Amino acid sequence: MLWNGLPLVIFGSGGISKEIYCLIDDINRSSLHQSYDFIGFVGSSQDEVGNAIIDNFNIVSSDEQFFEFASRYPIIGVVIPLGDPIVKKKIYDKIKNISNAVFPNLFHPTISFNKNNLIIGQGNIITAGVNLTCDIKIGDFNLFNLNSTVGHDTLIGDFNVINPSASISGNVTMKDCCLIGTGAQILQGLNVNDRSTVGAGAVVVRDVNQNATVIGVPAKPIK
Repeated sequence: MLWNGLPLVIFGSGGISKEIYCLIDDINRSSLHQSYDFIGFVGSSQDEVGNAIIDNFNIVSSDEQFFEFASRYPIIGVVIPLGDPIVKKKIYDKIKNISNAVFPNLFHPTISFNKNNLIIGQGNIITAGVNLTCDIKIGDFNLFNLNSTVGHDTLIGDFNVINPSASISGNVTMKDCCLIGTGAQILQGLNVNDRSTVGAGAVVVRDVNQNATVIGVPAKPIK
């Protein structure tokens, strides 16, 4: 969906949240109209409210007070960019019943994808330089970090974090809440199961079991 001035907040105030603020700014600058009206950041404590984060934008609410804060708007966009898949899901579960909250997909202007061959849910963040090829299905609340790639006929579930320059080959199935490290490679046709972690630089040549952590070349489980 194309938005026109959607009020928008980002959950979290660390480095990844600042990067996503810059992504939103890039989207607005590349559009004929301002897609998003950025309000500020949502912190973990009410004591943080008012703290400056970037470009004179502050923490405007805590997550505990966000129901009340959101009620001030007829509709409010929410972005959850955190790098920990489990924490990302916990935040969504806390706020998913806010009736006026929407979760836009954020596409950086530099990404490469075929809109006719991409099925995508809500709340996904696709950052600069990402390449999505064809016949890809993506669920909800995934983070595709800088210059990561996803090959043909791949299925990606929900709440996954794919870090910079990771490469997911064709026909891969990735379930939910997976963490893929920087520069990792997942070879064609493999399954990456729920809540698994692939270490930075690993080359995955076999299916990754649920809750497993694999590292190295070739990637092997940590015992």
